[in-house]
Amino acid sequence: MRPLHQPSVQRWLQDHCESSACVAGGLVVFAGQEATQTIAEWPVGGQMTAPLSAAAHAALERARPVVVAPTVALPDSKHNRVISLPLRQGERTLGAVALAIQTDSTAQVEALFKELTLASVKVGQSLSGQAGHELGGDAARVLALQDTLLSHATLQEGALALASDLAQILGCDRVSVGVSRPGKPLEMLAVSNSAEFNAEQELTRLMVAAMQEAVDQSARIVFPALATEAPQMILAHAELHSRTSMTMVSVALTQAQEPAGALLAEWRSATPPEAPQLALLDSLGCVLGPLLSLGCRAERSWQARAVAKLRQALGRITQRNDPLPKVVVAAVLVALGTALWWPVTYRIGAPARIEGAVQRVLAAPMDGFLQKSHVRPGDTVRAGDLLVELADQDLTLERRKWEGVLSQHENGFAAALARADRSQFVINQGRAGEAQAQLDLIRQQLARTKLLSPIDGVVIKGDLSQTLGAPVQRGDPLLTLAPAEHYRLMMDIDERDVASVKPGQQGQLALTSLPGETLAFVVERVTPVANVRDGRNTFEVQAKLLDETPLLRPGLQGVAKINAGQQSAAWIWSHRSMNWLRLAWWSWGP
Repeated sequence: MRPLHQPSVQRWLQDHCESSACVAGGLVVFAGQEATQTIAEWPVGGQMTAPLSAAAHAALERARPVVVAPTVALPDSKHNRVISLPLRQGERTLGAVALAIQTDSTAQVEALFKELTLASVKVGQSLSGQAGHELGGDAARVLALQDTLLSHATLQEGALALASDLAQILGCDRVSVGVSRPGKPLEMLAVSNSAEFNAEQELTRLMVAAMQEAVDQSARIVFPALATEAPQMILAHAELHSRTSMTMVSVALTQAQEPAGALLAEWRSATPPEAPQLALLDSLGCVLGPLLSLGCRAERSWQARAVAKLRQALGRITQRNDPLPKVVVAAVLVALGTALWWPVTYRIGAPARIEGAVQRVLAAPMDGFLQKSHVRPGDTVRAGDLLVELADQDLTLERRKWEGVLSQHENGFAAALARADRSQFVINQGRAGEAQAQLDLIRQQLARTKLLSPIDGVVIKGDLSQTLGAPVQRGDPLLTLAPAEHYRLMMDIDERDVASVKPGQQGQLALTSLPGETLAFVVERVTPVANVRDGRNTFEVQAKLLDETPLLRPGLQGVAKINAGQQSAAWIWSHRSMNWLRLAWWSWGP
């Protein structure tokens, strides 16, 4: 049997001693066939060799951990105790490790023993000379299981493959893997040879409780307990055993002394697991914790990642000896405060629409029927163009009637004049005048059946092409015209902002049909009458366009923004909320 290569043991001893502030030195001895030999010590130099070697030999002779308070002061007077732990492989004691420490707390000594026990497992295996032989080579199998865990797309898939392979290697009936996520209790991640499991089942709950028991004690728990095991809390294991009657071993998985998860292996046989099986589980307990923690971090949601980054940043800011983050935060706060209180242009936005500066409505001049429409909305017309025709058949007949009556009375008038019948002359003359008046009225009505454009402009309302032949009454609007080159802008300002709008203010308009171009305007009038639009109380504001484009048409809609002076960015973002709070406070107050 050969001891582990000395540089590797030396490196392990140095790393373990430097990880604790209360450890001053350490020593590892190997119990050979001929004599016990020292194979590693820290610090190198031999100042603590005598007391450390004595404690290590005492642990070898008694085959159990010992605590020695040296009668002779240690070279480093800050340390007053030596703890020593035998290194075993199965039932054989192969060597010992001793540490010089400074503590007066019994609890701290027990904690140091526990950490040393977990950390020295690999050294004990190496001293046995059996690495690569037990269970087909623990190191190779540990590496293979690590690869199994990491070679899958998700952590749960990798844990399922790991549990299934480990169950086959150990020869057990079931292997379960639990994971501890930050801020959450231990949860079941995978069960060997089971793609699905119900986390709410009573058996699953008992298995999780058993793994949690191992995590709480940061130790390996065997149930039924071995004679060589130290006393442990095994209530959850006993409850699970009463349900399944299986022998079980649970191993805590840790990352930087923080719980990362646990392994639970179960056998139906009443025979306790052998030492090689326990050694493999101990090895996995040392190496799987960081991998589980890494997988959990990789699968965090973006919210959890953001919180972690924020905590990391806050932790760096609170460090005393790192002024750079504090300077950066102060600079950011100053820049943010400056940006919030720097005056900027306060602009009031509102929906807007284009209307003609003057609108002319063509109404039905009399009762009648639509006969023909020559234009449709959007058509450009000139003054005098024929737009609409009404049916004139009845008026034509009426005209002919009165023309006949007029001719009859004129003939009677002439006959009376020839007979010198003065009375009949006067009567016929009056009746002829009445007929002439009726005839003039009919002719005027006939002229009104043809509606002509009063101005040059654009038809913006009135599509009569679909209502030909329909009756109309006198005064019914038929068409609406607007000048082709003169427009006005109408805006619907919310009542919360109307107090800031005044005539003379300027702004910009972006039309839906021309989103990349803005038109300047100036406010002319604020209408003091409220309207309800889309459930909001608004006031109409009229403005004059300073910039015009040939593409403008009455009825175009867009968004207008009025420049209402200079205000700070903080006031612009918060004034509506503050006004609402003031009104609410006033309305709820006494």
